[in-house]
Amino acid sequence: MPDTRPQGPSLLVVEDDSELSTSLLLYLESEGYDVTLAEDGETALTEATRLPGYDLIVLDAKLPDLNGFEVLRQTRDDGVRTPVLMLTGLGDHEHKMRGFQVGADDYLTKPFETEELVARIDVLLRREAEADTEDGVFAVGGLHVDLTTDTVTRDGSPVDLTDLEYKLLAYLLRRRGRTATREQILRDVWDLPTEVETRTIDRHVNALRDAMDGDAEDAWPIQSVYGIGYKLEGAERVAESPDASG
Repeated sequence: MPDTRPQGPSLLVVEDDSELSTSLLLYLESEGYDVTLAEDGETALTEATRLPGYDLIVLDAKLPDLNGFEVLRQTRDDGVRTPVLMLTGLGDHEHKMRGFQVGADDYLTKPFETEELVARIDVLLRREAEADTEDGVFAVGGLHVDLTTDTVTRDGSPVDLTDLEYKLLAYLLRRRGRTATREQILRDVWDLPTEVETRTIDRHVNALRDAMDGDAEDAWPIQSVYGIGYKLEGAERVAESPDASG
């Protein structure tokens, strides 16, 4: 059975100028990205919050029926933490600040060179990848998690986790404060195609919750983002990697 998964990062490009969106589609695909287009705000919101999620969103601020700022605000309210590059002709300081306030990660003003767009996209994707390889020691839910030595302790004593439970905990910890979709977890932790249906994730999340503080649902460090996935809250770095200083 052939592998039908995208070969490159998946991008959602939201742009109401059909000529520009088509040229961006062709150029970005030639650069190895898997690109989906949306030309209005309602479609953009549906795509931005659907599963599986995108690796990055390029979002025009000025859209029919629902502007890009509102699309981004609602997307963030729904727990989606996908990197967003705002793409717009509104270049003044006020609009830039508005974009960042509602959750944009970067801002590019029209007209622009496609090479600069790709450079900005690559920086955001690289930043995400670097976050996923972060090390150090973190305190969360009564546990100390050392991402350098792959060990978990409570009050100095080892905590017995399965390999998959630890991989899931480390994955959520490196993405702390951001939602990890079920599809992303299947792909990145279980190494399974995103179309696979499984409740195994939920059982592993519950096992981690049992090992952590928090009796009530609103006090769990691993919070459910209903219909999307999970995110870990309240983690605090308590030490750098022992190798950080060389």
